[in-house]
Amino acid sequence: MEFHDVLHGHISFKIGDELTQLLGDLLSSPEINRLRNMRQMNFDVPLIQELGRSRRLPHSIGVVHIAHELASRSGMSLSDRKVLLAAAIMHDAAIPPYGHLVESEFKSLDISFKHEKRVADLIKGTVNNNNQYLQLFPRKSLQVLTILNKFGVDSNQVIEVICPTKGRKSPISADVDIDNIDNVHRMAVMLGWKGAAENLKKIIDGIDLNGLGAMRFSRECVPGLKQWLDYRQKIYTMIIAHPECIPYNALQTDLVRRAIKEQIITPDDWFLSEPEFEENLRRNPKTGALASQLLSGCEYQMVDYVWVKSFETSTKLNNAQINNYLSENIDIPDECGYFVWNEKGLVCREIHVAGDKWSGESIGFNSTSCMIALVKKTGGRQKWTKTLSSKWRRDAIIGFTELFKTHQFEVDFPESYTGNFLKNRTDEIQIGYY
Repeated sequence: MEFHDVLHGHISFKIGDELTQLLGDLLSSPEINRLRNMRQMNFDVPLIQELGRSRRLPHSIGVVHIAHELASRSGMSLSDRKVLLAAAIMHDAAIPPYGHLVESEFKSLDISFKHEKRVADLIKGTVNNNNQYLQLFPRKSLQVLTILNKFGVDSNQVIEVICPTKGRKSPISADVDIDNIDNVHRMAVMLGWKGAAENLKKIIDGIDLNGLGAMRFSRECVPGLKQWLDYRQKIYTMIIAHPECIPYNALQTDLVRRAIKEQIITPDDWFLSEPEFEENLRRNPKTGALASQLLSGCEYQMVDYVWVKSFETSTKLNNAQINNYLSENIDIPDECGYFVWNEKGLVCREIHVAGDKWSGESIGFNSTSCMIALVKKTGGRQKWTKTLSSKWRRDAIIGFTELFKTHQFEVDFPESYTGNFLKNRTDEIQIGYY
């Protein structure tokens, strides 16, 4: 069994090997085939079109490839290898269409909507409050549990590796794991950034597995991990704050929010593939006009934004709550609305790496930021002056401080966008009063 991969190059698994047979059966299942039609990135933006074209199945195969290499080198038992490879190929299998966009909106409506339960539902083949049998595709029964049983793989162990219980870590789920190592380097390669594949190899060469627990790192990994963190902050800074990304982000957020309000997608049918979801969006009169822009082109236009960064707060708010507060308390033109993205630890995160022969080192930092963008949602140009911009920016920042009860932060605007989260381009956070 072999694959040609944009990041790893030629991937080959030994023919006749039991692990290869397990992977082959899982790859043939409806649960994993669904990933061929699920985007790796939530937003599809012309600026970074290749990321919009990337699908979750190649990424999952990349994670399996890394897991297989590490397991072979670490002397892991056959039973643990089966669990790890099954978890690697299945770690994204329970993602809803439009990924975390849909997931975050589900959580804003129902805090009990849990990734862990969704993975367990998919593996065990049941879903919904009535425990109805889950069928992803017509006339296609779920196969994963049967396959795991066939190869003697404990399904509960697979679930634990994908979604560890609180306080535990696994090679698939940790502050730094083979999932996000592959994901970030994959995005960097698709953006045409030189050296990403070589940096990945440096990291992988310095990792050792500790069974199914947290991975161990050599000192030699640190430069590669710092580069990985730099790739990460540049990629997510671009996705969140590049002026050309804002309109597309706003369009798809509005589509998802309206789809959930109209029950075009619900927590009970999270398993729709993206082509099915988008077809339902186009057919529904409440979302059809917006959904048509996914094919014909985005008509939204960015008017202005404030990107508030590097703040501390104990207040927890989701994007919809922030959006609603701003809409109710700040006067804006009738044809305009908001796009809000509040994040913590997404753009960059602090990680601690350690191994058997050294105590370890902490690198990176945990980012906090809140993008508040004003977007025109109709055709034609928006008449917007410097005076209007200054007033709106001031009102938006005041609204942010009232919501989050903090006055210490950095602020960026479209004209000050640099492609880096921190203005000084170091790991030291410079915080000032606005």
